[in-house]
Amino acid sequence: MPLNYSNFKKNIENNFFYEKKTKIAVGVSGGPDSLALSILLHQWIVKKKGTLIALIIDHRIRTESLFESLQTKRFLISKGIKSKILFINKEKVKDGKLSQARVNRFEKLLNYCQKNKIFHLFLGHHFDDNLETFILRKIAGSNFEGLNSIQLITIIRNTQVVRPLLLYTKKDILSFNKKIGLPFINDPSNKNTKYSRAAIREFLNLNKKMRKEINKEFRLVRRNYHLYKKMLYQILNLLIIDAGFNKLILNAKKFFRLNYELRENILVKGMKYVNNSNFQIRSKKIEDLIIKISKLQNTSLISNKTLINRIDDKIIITKG
Repeated sequence: MPLNYSNFKKNIENNFFYEKKTKIAVGVSGGPDSLALSILLHQWIVKKKGTLIALIIDHRIRTESLFESLQTKRFLISKGIKSKILFINKEKVKDGKLSQARVNRFEKLLNYCQKNKIFHLFLGHHFDDNLETFILRKIAGSNFEGLNSIQLITIIRNTQVVRPLLLYTKKDILSFNKKIGLPFINDPSNKNTKYSRAAIREFLNLNKKMRKEINKEFRLVRRNYHLYKKMLYQILNLLIIDAGFNKLILNAKKFFRLNYELRENILVKGMKYVNNSNFQIRSKKIEDLIIKISKLQNTSLISNKTLINRIDDKIIITKG
């Protein structure tokens, strides 16, 4: 499916809910993906009589970042797209790490949307990004839920994060850019193989056969993910003794009969339930929690604003 306005419009209106005269933001790096997304969103939002603001992040990792931000801003203005540069605090830039830069950028975008009451934030991740994420998570030993990788729509801190380009490959995007003569900035870090993601990207580009096999596996995980979630919730229902507002009580004996991966996922689901949010917690923290509540029959633990009490044969999860 080629990337063009007609296909983009169909996909966005079939997968994304929005209000009349909607107000949206898009994160723009100046690269081919986010600029293509900005152009398509601008065309769409004008017809919907809504408003769009492009948020450009000066990450301050490379000396050229400010110049590139200003260059991107000028280009967007020339296309009639309102834009704003957001600056990362120098204290948050640690050792020039890309992972830290991604966290800083995302936090800045979310904070701006919350402060300005913008519910919809669009990001330019595409299919190839998702394939790289799948490989990185597989190498790290992620469970089935983690291998489902980046989602088309997620709600994070009361902001709807939408990634419509996940339906398209990098090749589709570059083809669209070439067709409309869209200039973009090349970030050298994208090809620097000292970074894990760039190394995987080069590997996939050089090994077409392997890429095809990994692609098949990734699509299989995505296709069957709903079955996995269904199974997980059925198991969770078998463990529940009682459930209420911000409170969940599980049968500890049944919980510890499960294998480790199921225990981890059930506990995360319970913590998400009581927090009523897009709750996130690192796998290592969950592992430590499970070890502690398995060894101590009467204990109270607090983690990620969640209180977990183990009292005899009950695991009581409440909002901390």
